[in-house]
Amino acid sequence: MNLRYNGTDITDSVNIIDASVTDRCGGKSDSMDIMFSDSKKLWRQWNPAKGDILEVSQDGFSSGAMYIDEFEIFNGKYNIRSKSTPINSRTRKTNPWENVRFKQIMSQLASEVDLRLKTYGIEDYLYDRIDMTNKTNLEFMNERCILEGYSLKITDKKAVIYSEKELEGYDPVEEIGEDSFIDIYDFKTVSSGIYSSCLVEYFANNNLVKYKFTPKNPPLGDILKVNLRVSDIGEAERYSKNLLRYSNKMETIGYFTIQQDSKLAAGNTINIKDIGSFSGKYFIYLINHNFTNGKSYLKVRKILEGY
Repeated sequence: MNLRYNGTDITDSVNIIDASVTDRCGGKSDSMDIMFSDSKKLWRQWNPAKGDILEVSQDGFSSGAMYIDEFEIFNGKYNIRSKSTPINSRTRKTNPWENVRFKQIMSQLASEVDLRLKTYGIEDYLYDRIDMTNKTNLEFMNERCILEGYSLKITDKKAVIYSEKELEGYDPVEEIGEDSFIDIYDFKTVSSGIYSSCLVEYFANNNLVKYKFTPKNPPLGDILKVNLRVSDIGEAERYSKNLLRYSNKMETIGYFTIQQDSKLAAGNTINIKDIGSFSGKYFIYLINHNFTNGKSYLKVRKILEGY
């Protein structure tokens, strides 16, 4: 395992006790936790600061740039926790736009927090008006992405926007059976918080715009009712489909541990076999690689079909 600190390789200068990286498909920051033996008090001399950059790599895997978020010293040890989101991304702002496109908003907000925008397979929708009120740039970007059916992932100084639905359609990168699980594993399906349809409506200027989306073979559940500003029936239709998918996508989830597999990443699909009705195609929404104990911890959800 190699460790770079502010661009300098310090692998041979430190004694790493524990190191793990959590890779998420989006919505929340990736994170990295590293614990060092600091009997020689080197970290006190280096005097790390919040916002400094750490990067771990091993066997083709790289955490990308991670910004130091917190650190502590205790009993001859030094612990550093880093996140993929820059420190300056936490300022709340208010900003209105008129006659603006999706990518224009995303590019502006990303650049304001020193991130480069990358998009994959998205539509550049036009809005008559958009209001950002007392939110951080990344909070607002994430909300807009959810409405449009996209995911926002912050990684290696980039804001990446992509379609989870499109990734779900890719072939599984691996097949994993119950005999590959180590330690505990758990799969479950839930009914609470699952909806049969979504109704989006907005009343303004004596005009009611509404759209109700119901997928084929809908799950049992109430109607998800959302009052949300929309300019036309097209927006209402998009938002209703995307909000229902977002609300229902965690209906069937699983958690398990395998021997460390650095080739796996959040956003991959895998095929899980030998677990009865829970067998099938799953989307990795979180994976934690522990480089010290040689294990990978996965959180997965069964892909949604039909919407």
